[in-house]
Amino acid sequence: MNKNNLFLNINKSKFIIHFIGIGGNGMFSIAEYMLLSGYNITGSDIYFNNKIYYLLGLGVKIYNNHSSKNVLDVNLVVYSSAINILNCEIVSAKICGIPVISRIEMLYELIKYNNLITIIGSHGKTTTCSLIFDLLFYNNIKVNCINGGNIKSINSYIYLSDSNLFLLELDESDGNFLLVKPTIVVLTNIDNDHLNNYNNNIDNLISYFICYLRSVPFYGYIIACIDNFYIRKILDNNFFNTNIITYGFSNDSNFRINNLKNKNNKNYFSLFYKNHKYNFITNMFGKHNILNIVSSICLFSIFSKIDYLNIQKFLYLFKGVCKRSEVIGEYSFSYKKKNYNNILFILDYGHHPTEIKYTLNGIHKFWLNRRIISIFQPHRFSRTKLLINEFSKVLIKLDILLLLNIYSANENNNYTINSNILLNNMYDIYHYKNCIFIDNIKFINIYLLKIIRNNDILLFQGAGETDIFLLNFLNKYIK
Repeated sequence: MNKNNLFLNINKSKFIIHFIGIGGNGMFSIAEYMLLSGYNITGSDIYFNNKIYYLLGLGVKIYNNHSSKNVLDVNLVVYSSAINILNCEIVSAKICGIPVISRIEMLYELIKYNNLITIIGSHGKTTTCSLIFDLLFYNNIKVNCINGGNIKSINSYIYLSDSNLFLLELDESDGNFLLVKPTIVVLTNIDNDHLNNYNNNIDNLISYFICYLRSVPFYGYIIACIDNFYIRKILDNNFFNTNIITYGFSNDSNFRINNLKNKNNKNYFSLFYKNHKYNFITNMFGKHNILNIVSSICLFSIFSKIDYLNIQKFLYLFKGVCKRSEVIGEYSFSYKKKNYNNILFILDYGHHPTEIKYTLNGIHKFWLNRRIISIFQPHRFSRTKLLINEFSKVLIKLDILLLLNIYSANENNNYTINSNILLNNMYDIYHYKNCIFIDNIKFINIYLLKIIRNNDILLFQGAGETDIFLLNFLNKYIK
């Protein structure tokens, strides 16, 4: 941490920071960062998940409700973008004269004196951030990191070092991300997500991305996937006074991907850069993950020469990211004298139609002729309402869908939407009949045991509690 930052050099153990909505990915990673930095933290959340249980195990006091009493003895309150500004804890803190700041303001205080690498975009941020961190770490380039997912190589969302280089996954769910000023930006893609915070207009979202890219200094870098329609449009129609590196399958990419093939559950691809051709192999499935890999190579090229053998060895050792197209394993088990053989379990964070489509396409190409049963939990009422037709189009590709209730993520349901409406939309428009709505999560295992066949793939998908459902199933039936 930088010694110039007065906030980071106060008496940490006696300074209590309270996080409202502490179970969210962005909030959790900052809370963990502050905890490991020596601060005293507390938190509150309506829904408890594995991240919260992890913090509880470290002795953190976390309330399973929102109450004005939760903030009476704290020095600072940090709130998630999902929390209403009229939340009773925020109101109580302000009445008591306790400083109240947003998650992004807290983040800014942590990183403002560092050379900052930010990963932005609608999809792929967490995997890209993990790849970049591991590739830098593998090559002894020191970096601090706050990621939106658990990096398997270090089993943590965060990493602390004495470097002034900071790697950060940056959430664009609201416009506050403009506060964070980068030296290097990796822009993965732009899609119609979080539009409820941009007046349901993707042009508004794009304008924020343009503004962010313009904040990169002349000595910095913009690394962008030119395959994306909106990114290409941005680069074609705007001048950015900095270095630009593009990547993708497009012929005019600086880092051009070609010859992508799948064989024996591995992806093979060629990468062309400055009249050089590199051939790589990876265990990661899906075209989207090839793009994520190449974005990390683009970033690495700023710090070091591209060494084919070095990067190939890194790809071989890369352990992936928890809950991002994560292959948990293939198991056989018995229950009540019935055998279930070669059942493949995959855990995925996909909560947007585009993400789900990419994951399903990747699975189909890696594991041919195997049924996919998805246990899907929609995430946020606003997203489900806005993209109900897009969700329907992609979910009907599943052999069987077990549809759960919408995970609110602290969002109020002001959108007249629920999972039954999504189910009916799939049936009415596409006549899709292979969907089972499970109103009570206690019955997930019962339904699964009725429909599983040998060699099936069970895909637990969503940004809410699907990891808990998967763990419960494995603990109960896989010995």
